[in-house]
Amino acid sequence: MRKIALLLFLLFAASALSQNKKLTLEKIESYTQKDTIKVEMMIDFCVNNVFSNDKKNLVVAQRALHLSKELNYVLGEIRALNCMGNYYYQQAIYDKAIAFYTVAIKIAEKNKDDKNIIIGKSNLASLYTRTNEIQKALQLFHEIDKRLIKTGYEFSQNRAAVLTNMGLAYSSVKQHTDAIRCHQKTLEICTKKNLVFGIALAESNIGDELIKSNRHTEALNHLILSKKESEKNGFDNFLGQIYKNLAEVHWQQKKQDSAVFYLNKSIAVSEKINDQNALLLANNLLHRYHANQNNYKMAYQTLLNFNSVNQNIFNKEKQNSIAEISTKYETEKKEAQIKALSQQKKIADLESQKQKSITIAITLFLLSLLIIGYLLFKRYKANQKNELLKVTLEETEKTLKAEKKAAESELKALKSQMNPHFIFNALNSIQEQFMFGDKLLANEQMGNFTTLTRQILTVSGKKQISLATEVDILTKYLELEKMRFDSDFTYHIKIAENIDDEYTELPPMLIQPFVENSIKHGLLHKKGLKELHLTFTLNDDETFLICTIQDNGIGRAQSKAIQQKNKHNSFSTSAIAQRLELLYDGANMENLLQYKDLADENGNPTGTVAILQIYL
Repeated sequence: MRKIALLLFLLFAASALSQNKKLTLEKIESYTQKDTIKVEMMIDFCVNNVFSNDKKNLVVAQRALHLSKELNYVLGEIRALNCMGNYYYQQAIYDKAIAFYTVAIKIAEKNKDDKNIIIGKSNLASLYTRTNEIQKALQLFHEIDKRLIKTGYEFSQNRAAVLTNMGLAYSSVKQHTDAIRCHQKTLEICTKKNLVFGIALAESNIGDELIKSNRHTEALNHLILSKKESEKNGFDNFLGQIYKNLAEVHWQQKKQDSAVFYLNKSIAVSEKINDQNALLLANNLLHRYHANQNNYKMAYQTLLNFNSVNQNIFNKEKQNSIAEISTKYETEKKEAQIKALSQQKKIADLESQKQKSITIAITLFLLSLLIIGYLLFKRYKANQKNELLKVTLEETEKTLKAEKKAAESELKALKSQMNPHFIFNALNSIQEQFMFGDKLLANEQMGNFTTLTRQILTVSGKKQISLATEVDILTKYLELEKMRFDSDFTYHIKIAENIDDEYTELPPMLIQPFVENSIKHGLLHKKGLKELHLTFTLNDDETFLICTIQDNGIGRAQSKAIQQKNKHNSFSTSAIAQRLELLYDGANMENLLQYKDLADENGNPTGTVAILQIYL
């Protein structure tokens, strides 16, 4: 048996009805703007009149859907589709209702609209209840209920609606205890939020379940409360069900006249709002009551009414299907006629254009000859121009290659000067060790020097070497230089973690001259602990390898004074400048190479920092 069901408060119809904010078609038509406000007005009209079963609801919902698509108003589309589904739900045309609900859910899921996903699934579950697919309905209701509690809507209108529909589903499989529990929770929520519509509905549903559980006396109080609120607030949609249930209670209490009175009231209000399901139930009961009282004439009349309503409900879908097939046939017939007329017109057009085609073809042929001649002339001119450009480019390329070869030759010559200079300095250190130091250590370092020399000869002919190879050469060189000092010289080489030293490349022997200058001009003349720090990092966008050479030597000023006194010019300093200019022609040397003098609080020099930026 059918109960009053909520389609998720029928898109919050309860709120709209309880506040008597009704829209009329005249008000909608008087609003001339085609915007989202117009859409919402049409949808609110459908919501407010959802129980009326008036076809105007369907027409207005279709208009709302059409305008929403024009405005690309997705929320309006979803709500309009649900309104159309509600109309067919009320009419018991379930296949169409499912189709519209399903489309609404898909759009809501695509837009991640949780609220309308819940509304759509609740509507669909209510429909499953009507079509006796109870397990599908209950599965959906429980899924929605858990989602509402999880998201903080335990005491919301949405949850009241879901619990109502869940109760109806339990009732349809005769699980009346579970149904009453659901409706009592609904009543608790609606009482807490003062939702008169929901209170009337919950009281009616509890009374109905108690009747089905043969607890008629308990049901009476709930039905009287629901009747009072529904009559007071104009909830005609509930009254057909309430009057029918009151009739059952009075019949159980042997108050036959009162029972018949309420059944007649139920039929009257159901006919008024065109509630076919309530009419069916009321006529069935009235037939049984008249038969029980041996009033066969009225029993026969009510049986005829029952059969008429029953046939109307179950034939509606077939009638609609026939209408659709008929419309489709007429449409296809007209399309075939139009197609035949179109074919005749095409034949006539072809005949009339046949004579014109020859003239047009000749004209086009002559025009094509002229165009081809013009294009050939343009192509000839372009080829001449391209040949001239090609010759110019070839000459420019030859000039650039010659300049590049000259630069490479100059750079190679410079490197060939630097390598012997480096070897000379290393042999100097070993010679001093042989003459004044540890002979075994000197012999060991001679082997180290041999390995280093081989490495230098290997990398000398290359344009780029890996950072790992450069660091290895520097380490061997520093070990050789360490012989020139007592145990008061230390060095540290640090490579940043974000640098792959095997993958990162730089020109060979580019760092060594800076290390040599730090030792020779900064640390050699310093007393006490001598330290040298080499650090390799990358700039923010990883386009430069930054090498920092820092010593705690005597500083550039004192070193310069010593050089002037000894009348010594550093080969490595001038070689560095020349090599950088050749490697990075056109670059700003001040950005590539910077020197910083370190000093203590009193201004006394504490060392020098050289910062070299190398293009990657």
